[in-house]
Amino acid sequence: MRMGAQIALYPMSDRFIDVILPCIEAVKGIDGLDVSNDDLSTLLLGESNLLFAAVRDMFVQAASGGVHVVLTALFSRGCPGDSYCRGRDTPAGASETLESSEAPPAALPPSPGAGRTPIAAQYSLYPLGTPNYMNQILAAVAGARDEGSFTASKNFCTRLDGSADTVFNDLYRGFITAEAPHTVLHAAVSANSPSMKSQTIEGVSS
Repeated sequence: MRMGAQIALYPMSDRFIDVILPCIEAVKGIDGLDVSNDDLSTLLLGESNLLFAAVRDMFVQAASGGVHVVLTALFSRGCPGDSYCRGRDTPAGASETLESSEAPPAALPPSPGAGRTPIAAQYSLYPLGTPNYMNQILAAVAGARDEGSFTASKNFCTRLDGSADTVFNDLYRGFITAEAPHTVLHAAVSANSPSMKSQTIEGVSS
């Protein structure tokens, strides 16, 4: 399932360049992932599981030094106005989604660092072009509740808390299981916030 994401990292540090650039460089070498950036954001293009895992690992790397860091991410697949998502031979305005012949994996590849990193996230899922969009949103929230990361429903979004492994898996599953011509997920993710209540995940405190 081919898709794209626009992401931005915000370390709360005057050494933000030293945090951001190594994270971008780390994913530029991943086979099957196209990465480009400008002064506003970093664009990643690739298969859904590869892309979500790369974003997760970038964020975990940024948070590993203990600085408070925030990620904003806009994930999209099936965008009729984007040649990568629809395929270069599909006319602009068409809603055809270019997908791989095999269904995407049900979970992301594991990451030891992600399992030890407590994070908070809030996200909104938009299954566009389908009349039963609310049922799909509720199904994604129910999935996160079953996995244990669901914390609360907020105005216009849902809050998740847990390890980076668990939270990104729930974001990924909610995104890939939405059945819509064009699906968008917007997320804000935080780690090491001084205003967060103390959490312990697998013996690691934050």
